[in-house]
Amino acid sequence: MRFCLLLLACFLLLTNQAAAQANDGFQRRDGTMFVVRNGEVRPMPRDVQLPNGRRITRDGWVVERDGRRTELGDGQGCTMLGEAARTESDSRGRLVLHSPATMQAGQARTRSGFWQDKKRKGKGKQKRKRDDD
Repeated sequence: MRFCLLLLACFLLLTNQAAAQANDGFQRRDGTMFVVRNGEVRPMPRDVQLPNGRRITRDGWVVERDGRRTELGDGQGCTMLGEAARTESDSRGRLVLHSPATMQAGQARTRSGFWQDKKRKGKGKQKRKRDDD
């Protein structure tokens, strides 16, 4: 019985942490950038270099690794990966970032297109047999 209660408590704690991490990112408001941590908004003190190589600047630009720049509009946000995300406030006044997958209204986003039309590499590559006529 104690084990079940301990397991349930751990599960609830982990799901709460996952929800908090989903609410981390950046938002541009009134021309300035803000950092969003667990739904709380704070001013962004300096440019941020993300682990995937993207950079978020204080003036609202997302700079890719190859130098391409995308400007966030007023009220727009992005995740900790630098991907565009929709923002809105919840009932407690905290900011909620919606993932890019939920930005498309009513459409499920799949990654199956990623695997199509790619050349196969590695050990799992299918070799074609040739007819020697």
